Amino acid sequence: MIQVLPSDSALLDAAAQHLSRNRSAALGEVARAAGVSRATLHRRWPTREALLRAVGERSIAVVDELLAEAELPADAAPEAFDPALDRFIDGLAPAIHLYGFTCYEPQLLADPELSADVRAQDERALRFFAHGQRLGRLRPDLPAAWLWHSLWGLLESAAYGVDEGQFGRREVRRLVTTTYRTGNQTESH
Repeated sequence: MIQVLPSDSALLDAAAQHLSRNRSAALGEVARAAGVSRATLHRRWPTREALLRAVGERSIAVVDELLAEAELPADAAPEAFDPALDRFIDGLAPAIHLYGFTCYEPQLLADPELSADVRAQDERALRFFAHGQRLGRLRPDLPAAWLWHSLWGLLESAAYGVDEGQFGRREVRRLVTTTYRTGNQTESH
């Protein structure tokens, strides 16, 4: 019988999800959580360090892609921002374990290349939120950095609530979007 293995991205997602809950998990435990053998995980990433770096690279790639999809032209109509923000939140909700793990893992933070990539990504996100402010869709009295970090805070809280069984994954988008818009959008919405 041929064993069908999850794709690398699915393995990295599962690894990040498990490691975000247990940062010191051994590779065997990570493999079990991902539904593969330790040997399979080891063949793809021979060391824990290689696995962590791959998770970091995947995190950056996923959020970069979401930011690219959300970007609007400089002359975009104000009402174009809301669906772009919705798409961005929809994409981020299932990826919170990736970004959260990358931003808090000491080994990844110490990697100059990954740290530079995260900083560049943050700058790109700040431009997106500042654009929403210029379009009058987000509150101009808040720093763009607050708009970015508060979104991640909501997503992390949602991930925690799902892990604790307080609400389901399907509710995350609505909960995060409603809370985010209530606190950060201009009063005209």
